Amino acid sequence: MSTSRTTPRHPTSGEPDFPTWLAGLPDETLVRLCERRADVATPPPASLGVLASRLRLPASTARALGTLTWPELLVLSTAAALGADSGPVPIGAVSERLGVDQGDAAFRAAVDTLRDLALFWGEITHARIVPVTGAAVDAAPVTAPRPGEPVGTRLDAAWSGLSDRALGVLTAVARGRSPAGSLGPAASETVRAAAAELVEAGLASVTATGDGEVVVPRAHALDRARHGARSSGSSLLDLPWWSASGTGSRRPAGTGATAGTSSGDSIDASGGVAALDLLHRCDAVIATLSLHPAATLKAGGVGVRELRRIARSAGVGEAELPLLLEVLAAAGLIAVGDTDVGETGFDSVWAPTEAADVWAARDRARRWADLVLAWWSMPRAPWRVGSEIEGGGTVPALGDPVGPPAAGERDRVLRALSGLEPGAAPGDELVPEVVRWFSPMWFSRAGSRPCSEIVAEARRLGLVVGTTATSAARLLVSGPPAATPSVDDLEPVLSAALPEPVSEVIVQADLTILAPGPLVPELAADFELLADVESAGAATTYRVTETSLRRALDSGRTAAGIRELLARTSVTPVPQSLDYLIEDVARRHGRLRAGAALSFLRCDDPSLVAQVLGSPVVERCAVRSVAPTVLISQARPLDLVEALREHGFAPVVEDTSGAVVALTRPMARVRAAAPGRARRVPTRLATPSELRTAIAAMRSADRVRAARGPSGAGTPVRPPSPACTRPRGRAPR
Repeated sequence: MSTSRTTPRHPTSGEPDFPTWLAGLPDETLVRLCERRADVATPPPASLGVLASRLRLPASTARALGTLTWPELLVLSTAAALGADSGPVPIGAVSERLGVDQGDAAFRAAVDTLRDLALFWGEITHARIVPVTGAAVDAAPVTAPRPGEPVGTRLDAAWSGLSDRALGVLTAVARGRSPAGSLGPAASETVRAAAAELVEAGLASVTATGDGEVVVPRAHALDRARHGARSSGSSLLDLPWWSASGTGSRRPAGTGATAGTSSGDSIDASGGVAALDLLHRCDAVIATLSLHPAATLKAGGVGVRELRRIARSAGVGEAELPLLLEVLAAAGLIAVGDTDVGETGFDSVWAPTEAADVWAARDRARRWADLVLAWWSMPRAPWRVGSEIEGGGTVPALGDPVGPPAAGERDRVLRALSGLEPGAAPGDELVPEVVRWFSPMWFSRAGSRPCSEIVAEARRLGLVVGTTATSAARLLVSGPPAATPSVDDLEPVLSAALPEPVSEVIVQADLTILAPGPLVPELAADFELLADVESAGAATTYRVTETSLRRALDSGRTAAGIRELLARTSVTPVPQSLDYLIEDVARRHGRLRAGAALSFLRCDDPSLVAQVLGSPVVERCAVRSVAPTVLISQARPLDLVEALREHGFAPVVEDTSGAVVALTRPMARVRAAAPGRARRVPTRLATPSELRTAIAAMRSADRVRAARGPSGAGTPVRPPSPACTRPRGRAPR
């Protein structure tokens, strides 16, 4: 949007001095500039003049503005409003317009950043910007302060006198992508009256554009509408109240719901609880795809019907399933390919890879780290699944990437939350404003939805608790955007956040077993076999059912062994109801014996055999009687056993010696065609030593060019050969 200028613009004024200023900078300053603006150093420029030309390209300038925070963009906009693209503007004039001292820490930090990016140039006491930067700032979503606009007590008085309709219009404009609201022909009289009230109060201006009129809030009014009233001594460049630790108790009136506060340790511990639930749900999805791989659409990806089936079988919500699938795919734990499940073949389906078995055997911190890094680097955005595609249709899960690079969006959102104090919790309503503060240019293009959706995904990954970044999230953004920490760097941080494993449980009378923390691995395997997981997290709740008990007995456990396990690990006495259930299931378990005929059934009780012959299993599995106590079937033993169990029977499978054996379904596995995690940045950035070498080469090239002079006089000229001086048309003798 446009900003008012105190001096006329002269686009070419002083621009030839920019290369000279650049050449006079120390090498270390140039190295820092090339690190901050890596696009101008790739490939290495031939000379400092070429580097100066690249720095003034509109595309490079736009990238540089995209890295600025709101205070930095506001300082740049204020300098442009004072005419810095036409000539030098005193730094003191810029600070005075912003209402801060020239030595203010936030102001000096912003000025230093702008100089490091070569967006400010010239004498250290003045600010100059090249015309292309001035043009970019004109279109930026920022409003520079104007002389005489209400500030302090005057702003308080003007604000208190606003009607509800005027306050609503101002808030709506302030929370939009750009701080300008259209007053086109469709605007109602109420909105126009509210805009006129804001203009009369000095809190906004109405400007005519090619598309009609727009209402533009003043800088201080815009800040108050977004962040609430400033405390005494706070300026437009200072982080608002929501950046401090313990924000829940100091939220200004009228800024939304109260946010919670927590210490850093408790935040990390809560993230660890979310991670345990994540691991449980990922295991459930892998188990489901092992038996029933997901079919792909003709255009690629997985359709809505398949998603519903997987969610129902795995016991996860349909809304969270795209995230789980995308993370598992990015980690290389599931892939698309051809596979077999038993004697059934599947073509082009999503199924677990062999790496999934290796991953399942790792410790919890390493498994969590693999998922976190996969999410951090993956190119697809799970939250876009189900969104409409231009031209018709919706975005499928596990399809081609849609929209802007998702890894960069995650970096901006988590970097913004990590820029606050560890205990700050601004709340969901203010998350977009937090992101806007740290990435205003990106926010003006993306809007608020990616901010909220990415935070929701980060919560499921255990990287954000409420709206507070955990230590793991802060580690992810501790380096430049192009850098990603390794698993070895991340694993210790995640390990410290996970709760300590326990070896005791609480067996309750309602047939549930409560584990007050994650169980040690050997007990976790026993209880997952003995009971079904009802809920996972800091405390895991298991429920014992007839089906789960039969599962344990099928695997070779005995009733006495189950009782001993419960008595040894429970801090409470085993309730009588559970003891009776174990005895009842064990008594009925194994009375029917299945074998291969393809399969057979034998039982010493002819009445039970008669019940089987009267059930729907006879037709489904082609069962017939060969003796009063023996039946045979054309179904495989496992299919026959499962069909009998569905109709209330409790058979087991035996081998040729009569011993009970446990049969399991074959699991689908595919070979991943490529590594699961793609590199975040496809090109390698130059190192500081390489940049120093490149800058030395640029200076050397400039010295050679200067020695030659403007006409190349410094280079010896060879006399022309006789052949080159002969008159045309005359042949040599």
